[in-house]
Amino acid sequence: MALADILKRIDSDAESEASKVVSAAEEAADKALAEARARAERERERIVERARHDAEEEARLRVARARLRGRDRVLAEKRAMIDRVMAKAEERIVRMDDERYAALLAEHVAATARGGETVQLGSADEARLRAALPAALAAAGADVSVGGASDTLERGVVIVGDRMRVEISVRSILEATREQAEAAVFGALFGQDEE
Repeated sequence: MALADILKRIDSDAESEASKVVSAAEEAADKALAEARARAERERERIVERARHDAEEEARLRVARARLRGRDRVLAEKRAMIDRVMAKAEERIVRMDDERYAALLAEHVAATARGGETVQLGSADEARLRAALPAALAAAGADVSVGGASDTLERGVVIVGDRMRVEISVRSILEATREQAEAAVFGALFGQDEE
């Protein structure tokens, strides 16, 4: 064989081998590219799914927060209405005629006093209770004496005794029965049980 034929054969074999290497490299590159695209698609789907889930969760939380804020506003409005009604009730009770007002206070004094205490009159009520309260206390069976004006209470009376000091006022009476009074007011205003 001539040198030219040998060189041609080497060249042909090299070209064939190079073609096989290039073809294998192209196949490997195509396979790697397809795998990379598949991984990228799976990652994209995972990211999209996670973002969708996060967005749905955020939307649920926003709706829940909005509902709570709305409920809180409604409850605050109902509470404000109840407070206004309770304040009006206190005003109306304070404006009762002197005998009925004294009788109401005397009833609570009789239920609280042990006997022998002194009843101090609220500074704003002193004039109206000075005349009406002694008879109301006697009628209620309260064994107490009527003293001077209290320097700590504007309306109502203060029972003062040994190791005892109890305020009896329209406000304290309403506060003591606030839960029941609020339930009644709530029912009257809103026609349902309080939430």
